[in-house]
Amino acid sequence: MKAWMSLVIVTATMVPAVFPANSIGADDTVVVRDVVVEFAGKVDVPARQSGPVAELNARLNEWIGRDQVIAKLDDTALVIRRRAASLRYESARLMLNDYVEIQYAETALAEAQAELDDGQAASDRVSGAVARNQLRRMKLAVERAELELARAQKKRRQDEIDMQLRAADLAMIDHELKQLEFVSPIDGIVLNVHRELGEWAHEGEPLVTIADAAVLHLHALVDADRLDPSRCVGLPVTVHWSAETNTVARSSSSALNASAASVSEQTLQGKVISVDPTRLPGNRFRLHAEVQNRRHVGNRIPQQGEGNVADGWQLAPGMEVTMKIHCSEVDIARRKQRSGTELGR
Repeated sequence: MKAWMSLVIVTATMVPAVFPANSIGADDTVVVRDVVVEFAGKVDVPARQSGPVAELNARLNEWIGRDQVIAKLDDTALVIRRRAASLRYESARLMLNDYVEIQYAETALAEAQAELDDGQAASDRVSGAVARNQLRRMKLAVERAELELARAQKKRRQDEIDMQLRAADLAMIDHELKQLEFVSPIDGIVLNVHRELGEWAHEGEPLVTIADAAVLHLHALVDADRLDPSRCVGLPVTVHWSAETNTVARSSSSALNASAASVSEQTLQGKVISVDPTRLPGNRFRLHAEVQNRRHVGNRIPQQGEGNVADGWQLAPGMEVTMKIHCSEVDIARRKQRSGTELGR
């Protein structure tokens, strides 16, 4: 009975008091409770080609890493095309590496030039030893061999261009294959899966929506009498909320595990990034802050076949939080002056 009374007393002390939407904490802070927590950014991963979904590796609320392949369209036709293009490229590469024609033309030129040199030398030693017609044919044979060599060299340059074209065709098909993949541009959580396995995805339509859970935006309504909106941007903020954590206790008299819940205060640091120029009723304005979220490790009761560590994020959109805005020195001085004036009255 005493244990139950103690639990009731402890629980009662954890119930937060009710405060107005904006209140003054210390002289250097403004406490805001009208706060909405949202993801800083959401990304729709679109289909870059049209076709049926062949692979789907993303599930709702699953953590996705940057550059991770989350889905893929059917690539059967492109794989066949790539095989044919690869064979054509290999054939062009073999043709480029074949030096037989150039070597044959060089050999023929060397032979023709040698015959011409011998005939010319004989004619120089003994006039008329080699007929003029014969010398002319020898010279024409050398010119013909030179043209054959030039033609072989030109063909080799053409073979080199042909291989580059085949390589470009292969690269284009590889690019089209990459276009069939859905790759996450950010680290985040899957908020929505718009197509299921086997469904047709149209080019430009989103397949998966991913939110960046590492950065959160907080939107708050602040009383302009408490904080000057023209000096808000850049001010540091602290976000507070209460979170329940489960602890595992083992009874000394039995082998059963018992779970007890405790409430702990969680905080994140950030800064004000912008202020809406429009004033709202009640002399309030909307303020936007950004905080870097953190992953935490929470304990839970181990189940059979499971581990005892659960991974997650400290703060999630939709949670009730309190934000403390740390005022500038000008705002602190202004508030002290206003407090002194009110006391003087």
